[in-house]
Amino acid sequence: MATQATEQIAQRLRKLVITGQLRAGTLVSEAYLSELLQCGRTPLREALQRLSHEYLVDLPPRRGILIPELSIIDFQEAAEALLYSGGTYVELAVRRISDDQVRELRDIVTEQQQHNASAQFYKVAELDCRFHTLLAQGTGNRYFAESARRLHTSLERFTYRAWTTTATAERSIEEHDLIVQALLERDPVLSKERLRQHAELGRQRVLLVLGLGNHAQGS
Repeated sequence: MATQATEQIAQRLRKLVITGQLRAGTLVSEAYLSELLQCGRTPLREALQRLSHEYLVDLPPRRGILIPELSIIDFQEAAEALLYSGGTYVELAVRRISDDQVRELRDIVTEQQQHNASAQFYKVAELDCRFHTLLAQGTGNRYFAESARRLHTSLERFTYRAWTTTATAERSIEEHDLIVQALLERDPVLSKERLRQHAELGRQRVLLVLGLGNHAQGS
């Protein structure tokens, strides 16, 4: 029960942070979050530790809980990690992923399209993380899967901001569809290239929304 309660609290906290309901740059107390979420301190602390590992909160000693700023440096580093790590696991996933997992990826794309049409961008962001985690799970290697989940969770604040600002996640979802098509063809070269393009184009889109213009072309 404790594990389930912790995960439920973690899910609610993720939404508050990613959607900006807990404002970036603010410091909040355990007491405040406990009252806000109507939960006990023990599962709250466990949930906060999970979010800390996902880079969604900072836990400075004896100072409360810090909601990190949307740092361009943090985004660039996470986007770079995605750009270079994704190509590694997708080549392995092409050889190992099951037909059922590919169908599930295709279903995620369909669900993303539906939520995008109704401007439910938090759901789109959740499914974005699920898509990439499932793709990494296709390798059969839990370390790839956990790394992908943490990385994409940390990026959700940025992609959510970009999609709400532009009022669409259509291009990102279209790129997911192209990745699924390459997986259906069991083509490792094409799959790797489409994932690389998706990571790079997504990086450029977010940086443009954040007002950096041509800096999106950085190394």
